[in-house]
Amino acid sequence: MINWIEKENLNENLSEYIKGILGMEVHPAALRHLSGDSIRNRIPFPRLEKHEGYLFGITYIPSNTENPSADFDAVIFAANHDSVVARIIEFEDDTSNLLWDDLKPKLSNVNSQDSTADGGEFILNLFRETTILLWEDAENIRIFLDEKLDMDEGAERLAIGDLSAKHDQLNQKERQTLLRRLNKLSPTMSIISTEMNQMKRVANESESILNALCHDEDQYDLRVDLRGHKRELFSKDLEIYLSDTWELCRTLVATLEEIEALIVEANTSIKLLSDQENVYAARATGAIAATLLIPSFLVGLWGMNFTSMPELNWKFGYLFAVGFMVSLSLFILLAFKKKNWL
Repeated sequence: MINWIEKENLNENLSEYIKGILGMEVHPAALRHLSGDSIRNRIPFPRLEKHEGYLFGITYIPSNTENPSADFDAVIFAANHDSVVARIIEFEDDTSNLLWDDLKPKLSNVNSQDSTADGGEFILNLFRETTILLWEDAENIRIFLDEKLDMDEGAERLAIGDLSAKHDQLNQKERQTLLRRLNKLSPTMSIISTEMNQMKRVANESESILNALCHDEDQYDLRVDLRGHKRELFSKDLEIYLSDTWELCRTLVATLEEIEALIVEANTSIKLLSDQENVYAARATGAIAATLLIPSFLVGLWGMNFTSMPELNWKFGYLFAVGFMVSLSLFILLAFKKKNWL
């Protein structure tokens, strides 16, 4: 039987309420967590512990798989063979859209009429739904990375995930356009990088727990129920379903590592693009300065007005000076243009 701790239950004696459901008292540390105050604003880190006669655990579920800045909601539970007491901690912000009224029935979908332990089924449901929602979150990040960036008309549209392979093939105009697009996406990329750390932590720890569960390790299984009957919390049938969820979680971990590598490559490419643009900007500045240097020198030379300067008495001296400076400046500009400095 699955029992959810609601706000009204917190006004009662929570320890007695939980004892009435599980048939035993829980450890004071577990009770503190079930009250909900101890994990708010904590770094998401799943856990599962074997206590005397029950399992205590905390799982973290993405609160909004479509929003990279969303946090994780938490489910805290204590479970034995026949009963589960669980508490949902929703992180109060405007980004969460997790519909707990729809998710609760999925987590509580256990068959109390058969010999399979309700607590084991609940834990299986919890880790399965957590893995599925993490998958949705990961797929939305991959879709973002595969999104094609609009370039100038006629230019190939480039995905963020393809930057590392193709950024060297861009000309200066395409590079400048791409950088403008990427600068607009930079805040989102930073948020995704932060979320990836949390997702990997949750996925890795969940994978470790599922590995132990499906391999029937003693650290997580209860072999005897409250009536003293030999009965595993995770039956062989449940372990098969747990193995399936474990494989999905392993694939999720590998996918998150691939996505993280794509993000690292994309950030590296963005930095290279920015560095290249700075180099070209410095070259352009140097080319313009060099172009203006010769006319400035000639103006300074002819501005000395020594009486012995033959140019002062030329009929076309002014036109010659202007024409010579313009021609020389154009020659220098063309030379820098040929070297792609401009």
